[in-house]
Amino acid sequence: MRGKRLAALAAVLLAAIVVVAVLLDSGAAPKSSAGTGVPAGQTTTEVTRRTLTESSTVDGTLGYGATLELYDRLSGTFTWLPAVGAIVRRGGTLWRVNNLPVVLMYGSVPAYRTLKEGVSDGPDVTELNENLIALGYEPYGEIVDDEDFSAATAAAVRRFQRAEGLSETGKVELGRVVFAPGARRVTAVKVALGQDPPGEPAAKEPAAKEAAKEPAGSKDSGEPGAAAAGAGMVALSTTSTRQLVTLKLKAEQQTLARVGESAPVTLPGDRVVRGRITEVGTVAEAKASEPGGEKGGSQSGESEAATIAVTLALEHPVAHLDEAPVSVELVKSIRHDVLTVPATALTATAGGGYAIETLKNGRSATLAVTPGMFADGYVQVEGPGVREGLTVIESE
Repeated sequence: MRGKRLAALAAVLLAAIVVVAVLLDSGAAPKSSAGTGVPAGQTTTEVTRRTLTESSTVDGTLGYGATLELYDRLSGTFTWLPAVGAIVRRGGTLWRVNNLPVVLMYGSVPAYRTLKEGVSDGPDVTELNENLIALGYEPYGEIVDDEDFSAATAAAVRRFQRAEGLSETGKVELGRVVFAPGARRVTAVKVALGQDPPGEPAAKEPAAKEAAKEPAGSKDSGEPGAAAAGAGMVALSTTSTRQLVTLKLKAEQQTLARVGESAPVTLPGDRVVRGRITEVGTVAEAKASEPGGEKGGSQSGESEAATIAVTLALEHPVAHLDEAPVSVELVKSIRHDVLTVPATALTATAGGGYAIETLKNGRSATLAVTPGMFADGYVQVEGPGVREGLTVIESE
């Protein structure tokens, strides 16, 4: 009899367990977080320390910097020209006239006279000496004064001429060398094969007229008519080989850009590369008013806001992109090592303030806070009782 009662009791208990399980599984029992103190539909997180950075996105253009026109000053016929996109470095051939090369050398002062022994000192002589040394045409260290066209310079010029297939005269006629600040990237070819440069006709102009055009310091060139041959024509349009991003910031945004700072650059296709700010303009540029306005003011439209030019150099070159639209993230402000919570944990209070809901030992409590910077989905919070590791409730 006792065995039957035990069996019946076990059956009742089993049935009760089954009923409870079915109710929980079916949702008949309300979903509750009474044991944890977390309301339904919400989760918990913690107050953490992090660095917040607020950025501003600015549109820009990826290119290769300002254009530099290179002039031909020799008479003859163009027999070879580079392709658009070609890179010419120190000692490289820019173009050929009568099948002889016009060579690129580095320097900031354009060539303006024939260079040979006896010419006065000048920056063009200094540039020539420095390039001859850099190109390996002065292996004996005999050029001791780079401002002087000495016998050692003439010897180095003859080595250069021998290597280039030129007559070994020891002098560099105006137009044989083009000085430019660094390697050049060809963006446009302005002449055609078979075209004759105008150097020869220019040399026939009256000497008085040419003397008026003669650059300062060229009287000692030792080459009659050398300055006249400088009339020339634009042969190539070039840029530097360094890729640059140019921006136009509103004048009040100038503080966003600081020379030396790194910034992410988003390219077409959403690829992100790093750039570094190399130059920030100091003079604001304002676009002209709409046509039809009176002097000193416009009746048909206001002029656009003044802008500041900003330049960034890419840390690594990007192939096949020129004059491409890009966007740059510039830092507006930054907060280091501040207490933060996800923005979804911040709630507005009836009095116009803000609070977070904390959780401790299964009990929640409202804690008033003062919000600071918002960035990347987080908000800086300050206030009595706010500390790192504090558990807070946030909406999902």
